[in-house]
Amino acid sequence: MHRDFWINQGFFQAAWPACVIGAAYGQLWIGLLVVGAMAVWQLHPARRHPQDLRMLAVCVGLGILLDSFWVRAGVLAYSTAWPSPGFAPLWILLLWVALALVINHSMAAFKQRLLLIGLLGGIGSPMSYFAGARFGAVEWLAPAWAVVLAVGLSWALLLPFLFWLSRPEVKASAARSSLTTDNAGVETE
Repeated sequence: MHRDFWINQGFFQAAWPACVIGAAYGQLWIGLLVVGAMAVWQLHPARRHPQDLRMLAVCVGLGILLDSFWVRAGVLAYSTAWPSPGFAPLWILLLWVALALVINHSMAAFKQRLLLIGLLGGIGSPMSYFAGARFGAVEWLAPAWAVVLAVGLSWALLLPFLFWLSRPEVKASAARSSLTTDNAGVETE
């Protein structure tokens, strides 16, 4: 493990308290500063992985969908719900950005350990949301067992999917499947 690994993981570990505690106190700038610095560092051409931008798009898209779903379904409510209380707030989307920026870097080993990352996500995510609630960044609106089950199960499935999606062979397979064959048997794009 070299310096870039530790800097990437350090930014990731700093992102959660910066975003969550910052949101609890209405201070979005703290999370913006930490995750922004992480993005500048990790997306520098010397350190950027070829799939980083793709994973950023996928993670932010899934973050908008999943965390907006929790709000709309009456499972969770987020403090500092900017830009709108009916959708995933900016601070939680910053956490999705941070996740996207470790998948191909300091946490890349999980690409070959999908069951383990699913187990860790299923256990760790409800704990993370619980800690966020203790700080005042999120409120559990549903019964605790329902939040733990819904959040834990979703992350137990979502994390292995994200790490699987970032594998090089998945990208190559997707590229091959985008080719079609015309009537003469010639592959065209």
